[in-house]
Amino acid sequence: MTSRLRNKGAGYALTAWFDGSHRPAHAGVYERKAPAGRYACWGGEGWFADAASPPAAALEEAPSAHQAAPWRGLAKPPAAPCLTCRGHTLLDHGYDEQTELDVIMECPDC
Repeated sequence: MTSRLRNKGAGYALTAWFDGSHRPAHAGVYERKAPAGRYACWGGEGWFADAASPPAAALEEAPSAHQAAPWRGLAKPPAAPCLTCRGHTLLDHGYDEQTELDVIMECPDC
């Protein structure tokens, strides 16, 4: 059974809680329980310092003082943004001096 995490209006299915003796299979930010902070990034060999938000956890470089706290993560990988426009859906091709217009087009790959 999975629970839901709300982030910017989108729901993400989460795994069940794993005890601290199990290690994540993939590097990335995970939600954690006490005594650790709310979020931490797993680097493949250990946890980085705890943080209050996923973006802050992704920036931490020091090791966490709590390497064995329970954790959970996303049940499925999130959708990756388009590699052409990086999720912006538009491409800015600059300024056309002849027409004196900005050249902004919809991404052909989205």
